[in-house]
Amino acid sequence: MKYITAIILILCLLDGYSQDFNANIYTGLAASQIDGDTYSGYNKAGLIIGGNINRYFHKKWNWQMGLRYIQKGSKYTNTKNGVYYKCQLHYLEVPLTINYKYYNKVSFEAGVSLGYLIKALEDKDGYGLIDANPQFNNFEFSGIAGLYYHFTDKLKIGAHYSYSILTIRPFTNGYSTFIDGGQHNNILYFALYYKLPSL
Repeated sequence: MKYITAIILILCLLDGYSQDFNANIYTGLAASQIDGDTYSGYNKAGLIIGGNINRYFHKKWNWQMGLRYIQKGSKYTNTKNGVYYKCQLHYLEVPLTINYKYYNKVSFEAGVSLGYLIKALEDKDGYGLIDANPQFNNFEFSGIAGLYYHFTDKLKIGAHYSYSILTIRPFTNGYSTFIDGGQHNNILYFALYYKLPSL
């Protein structure tokens, strides 16, 4: 909760610049998996909460920078074979994107995000979460693509895809290739955005 509180306070300060910038807050859900952990499927649900500021440099184009807390990870259960795995990854991220407003109701975004890993937990047998071993990298660099639908000038919904460009940790079995040396976060997330009023 302390990270979420910090995000809200920072966003309130950012809103003071809203004469020149537009400020938004948002919350939603992430569906995630970790490519390279041998389990498949967007089975791990997580919370996302944050905000951003943006500024138009053209009638249809704006750049956007944000701060958010997001829960990622992986989850797999096969009771028939006695397999259970759950991974919880808690990140603070700073996304930077370019947005294009296709028309009044629809816009697109693309960009990158730098994430800092707050905590990483794993449960490999169903007996509870413990610190991840092997450890995950402290930082994540990922690509972002998204689509927004604008209900009104102040309210919109977004569907996004994010994939870590650099590995988040080596393969746990020690296997690696020249092209790919480890695991990657693979995320679908959906959020509801509210534009803050200008001061």
